[in-house]
Amino acid sequence: MSLSSARLFLDKLMAEEELGLRLASELAKKRIELIREAGFEFTEQELEQAKSALSPGALGHVAGWLCETPTNNPASRGRCCGGGLWH
Repeated sequence: MSLSSARLFLDKLMAEEELGLRLASELAKKRIELIREAGFEFTEQELEQAKSALSPGALGHVAGWLCETPTNNPASRGRCCGGGLWH
């Protein structure tokens, strides 16, 4: 592991949109898998509805984990929270 490797990754991520979309899609799948393993069952739409009822900043440091990530799914493409994963 090295700082130069992390920088190369970020350079590639910024240069190759497909890489970012693929990683975001895999992260979204893993997020739902972990939520289900924790005993919860809901759709992305239901999660967004529940989040919309919260006051801004209510999720604090976990907001990035719960932000919408860009995927090839037209229903959830192109939006990411302020603390998003790929900012």
